[in-house]
Amino acid sequence: MTVLQSIFLGLLQGFTEFLPVSSSGHLLLAEKLFDIQAGLFFDVMLHLGTLLAVVISMRKCLWQTIRHPIADKRFVYLVVASVPTFVIALLVKLFVPEAFLANLLPIGFALTIVLIIVSDRLSRPRLRLEQTGWLPVIITGVTQGIAVFPGLSRSGSTISTMKLFGVNASDAAEFSFLLSIPVILASAAVEGYEALTAAITVPWYCVVIGIAAAFCSGLVSVYMVMRAVKTKSWIWFAVYLIIPLTISLIIL
Repeated sequence: MTVLQSIFLGLLQGFTEFLPVSSSGHLLLAEKLFDIQAGLFFDVMLHLGTLLAVVISMRKCLWQTIRHPIADKRFVYLVVASVPTFVIALLVKLFVPEAFLANLLPIGFALTIVLIIVSDRLSRPRLRLEQTGWLPVIITGVTQGIAVFPGLSRSGSTISTMKLFGVNASDAAEFSFLLSIPVILASAAVEGYEALTAAITVPWYCVVIGIAAAFCSGLVSVYMVMRAVKTKSWIWFAVYLIIPLTISLIIL
């Protein structure tokens, strides 16, 4: 891997992580189209850049949640939603081959399109996050776990799920961003441990540069999503996803 390739993948990861278009799907497509030998470890490390972008962008909300873990329902909701996510992700990690996951890419893109359209047309967002019950939180955690499959957008799935349960778009997006923190940390820890016990082909300086690029573009992505959920329909994201869906059907 070259420095330019690491920058390209880092920027791609950051821009697509929080937009409802699937960063994992875009990375997989880019690596296949341009014959970039990155691997799962590099892809997971890029998520550290977007994690830092979330922490900085949502620092006030995150600090409030940490300072008042009992009074602020978001902390408990994050814990409850993360449990099914971790269980599903672990089962996929242990029993589903990485090569098989790649073959599901077109299905993931198609499901993301359906979720965006359904949530945009059928949802009636009117509730604040703290007004919702436990079921929407648990289902959102399950949805995030299923979104480990390439092409199925994590942010698109979780935000759409919350909107379908009546949570307003801004709170749904905010919760989705916060919910990404524990799963990214867990993934980075697992892949980091495996990197120490196996030969990693990607140079470490490329990993660092890629993380920095993902951080910068991730900040922009967070801002774009928060504006989009407040002022615009998400249908245009569904229209855009027809492009990577078509490409994935051709190259896979």
